[in-house]
Amino acid sequence: MPRCEGRSLIVLVGPPGSGKTTWARKNGQGVVHVSQDDLIDAITPDGFDHIYRPIYRCAEDAIAGVALARGHTVIVDRTNRTRSHRERWLRIAAEASSPAIAVVMTASESLCRQRNADRMDSRRLTEERMDRMFTALQPVTADEGFAAIYQDDVSIDRILQELETKEYLHEHFHQTR
Repeated sequence: MPRCEGRSLIVLVGPPGSGKTTWARKNGQGVVHVSQDDLIDAITPDGFDHIYRPIYRCAEDAIAGVALARGHTVIVDRTNRTRSHRERWLRIAAEASSPAIAVVMTASESLCRQRNADRMDSRRLTEERMDRMFTALQPVTADEGFAAIYQDDVSIDRILQELETKEYLHEHFHQTR
């Protein structure tokens, strides 16, 4: 059953192996899941290719924008490691008059690296790439414009319930329009 009453854009933030996809699958029943990895697999089955980066981005933007416009909650499952990466999602949420919520993954760097090493498919990153991901990771801050920031121990039901009941979220939401 769709969770339309608490429509929002939920932006997952964390390095590879931090549990973003697991969180999305655990919490994503009845919402639209925008997964960069899944879109890469669908668009270029042989794996990521830099020349297709604009196509991946347009596909993500289109899915999120249309789903929000149709009243659906959307989970964005990608690293969203920098403020500028997250600004894109804040803009899409504002265009749809929907609040954006950040969920920050809290897995340790060593656990993320172990999970990455255990991957058996094209989603495994090199250690050098993991180093670059961790170096680029910027913490989410209150001044970015998210209606709320949670850690990964939160459920989507709690997020949507608080979205419906906490007046400060509605006040912030109206300011972003």
